Amino acid sequence: MKEFNNLQEIWKQQQQTTLPDVSQIITKAKKDRTQYSNKVFFQIATLVLVLPVLFWVGSTINFKMSTTYIGLLLMALCVTAFSLVRLSQMITLRKIDLTQKPSLTLNQLEKYYAFQQIVSTKISLAYFIVLNIAFVFYFIEVMQPMSTGLKAFVLFLYVGWMLFAYFYLGKKQKQKEYDRIQEMIDAIKQMEDQYEK
Repeated sequence: MKEFNNLQEIWKQQQQTTLPDVSQIITKAKKDRTQYSNKVFFQIATLVLVLPVLFWVGSTINFKMSTTYIGLLLMALCVTAFSLVRLSQMITLRKIDLTQKPSLTLNQLEKYYAFQQIVSTKISLAYFIVLNIAFVFYFIEVMQPMSTGLKAFVLFLYVGWMLFAYFYLGKKQKQKEYDRIQEMIDAIKQMEDQYEK
C-alpha cells in the first residue's frame, strides 16, 4: 500500500500537460495567414498602380532617346514580373487548408516557406538589379540637361534611397515575413506533436 501511495504522490506532483485547443491554433494560424496575404495583396496593388504611371510618362512626354523608353519598358516588365511572383505566393498560401491533417499542412507550409526564401533572396535581388538598370537607362536622357551638381545630388539621393530600401527596409520586411510563416509552421508542429503523443 505504501508503494501505491508513493506512486500516487509522484503522479500528483507531475504537471499535467494540457493539450492545446486545436480551434485556437487553427484560428491563430488562419489569422496570421490572412494578415500576411492581405499585406502581400497591398504590395501587389501598389506595384500594379505603378504600371499606368509608367505608361503615362512614356506616352505623354516626348523623349528623344530610345534609352528612356528602354528604361520605362524594363521598369514595367520588372514590376509586372515581381507582381506575378508575389501573386503566386499569395494564391499558394491561401490555398493551404489549415484544417486538414497537420502533417499535410506542415508539408505545404514548409514548401511555401522554402519558396518564400527564394523570393526574398534571389528573386528580390534580381528585381533590385533589373530595376536599377532600368533607372540607369531612364536617367541617361532625363539627367542630361541637369547641371553637374544637380546630377550628383539626384544620384546621391537615388542611390542612398535604394540602398536604404534594399538593405534596411527590405531586410526588415523579409524578417517579418519569415517570422509570420514560421509562427504558422510552429503552431501546426505543436498541434501535430501534441496529438501524436
